[in-house]
Amino acid sequence: MENNFMYNLKLNEFAQIANRSLSKFKVDFFEHYKTTLEKWVLNKRLAYAKQLLATTSKNISEIAYESGFEIISHFSRVFKTKYKASPSVLKKSFNII
Repeated sequence: MENNFMYNLKLNEFAQIANRSLSKFKVDFFEHYKTTLEKWVLNKRLAYAKQLLATTSKNISEIAYESGFEIISHFSRVFKTKYKASPSVLKKSFNII
């Protein structure tokens, strides 16, 4: 999971990677992470994007795609919801241009 969160895999593909049936994977995942796969992936992608904003000079689009987001507007919206600032505002605050 830690190595594949940025790829747009379907739930059954994650289950296959974990060598579990889909139903067993869902149960095991929830027991281990205390959240759904969808929420976990979103939070991992956002945290990774925030790290990239703070440590690289990549532009917002590059960071969004590298973090696993396919639609920039969706990335910006969920990022702002979580961090209370847009990716560009946060990037400027890190002084990495």
